[in-house]
Amino acid sequence: MSAWHGVLEELIRQRRSALVGYAYLLAGDRPLAEDLVHDAIIRTFSRARRLENVGAAEGYVRRAILTLFLNNRRSRSRALAKQHLLVVPDVAPPDDAAGDHDVVVCALNGLAPRQRACVVLRYFEDLSTAETAERLGLSEGSVKRYVHDAMVHMRGELGDIDPGPEPTPQSVVLVKGGAR
Repeated sequence: MSAWHGVLEELIRQRRSALVGYAYLLAGDRPLAEDLVHDAIIRTFSRARRLENVGAAEGYVRRAILTLFLNNRRSRSRALAKQHLLVVPDVAPPDDAAGDHDVVVCALNGLAPRQRACVVLRYFEDLSTAETAERLGLSEGSVKRYVHDAMVHMRGELGDIDPGPEPTPQSVVLVKGGAR
């Protein structure tokens, strides 16, 4: 058995629930989060990499989860838009009594994929603006704009929230082509 088998087993045993939680924050759906983690682990460990410790492997898997989420969001939304033609949903939408968790998840679901990824990386992964920009392959100004726009949306859904320091509209650097 090669060294990466041990790393894979240790990663799944020690960090699987944290990875699923991370994927859930992005996807907002437990089964989809499980699928993202599964696919990310396969993608990470099927490539010839020297993964000698769980920390490095988790970093690769988290990056793969983020990439899979961003790449698959568009096709998933197309499929969901047509789902009503095939099946009747068996779960009622969350109502006011569903609790804070459901309200936050619904507010996150209303964000565009890049906005949601920026919010999750900034406030749940506690990455800096520069680290978030690097992880997503965006400029820092773009990250600030996505976070700002997301927080405007989230405030509209949740009322006054305080996730920490946020860029002001004046500090946001406009990306090429104007504001998005």
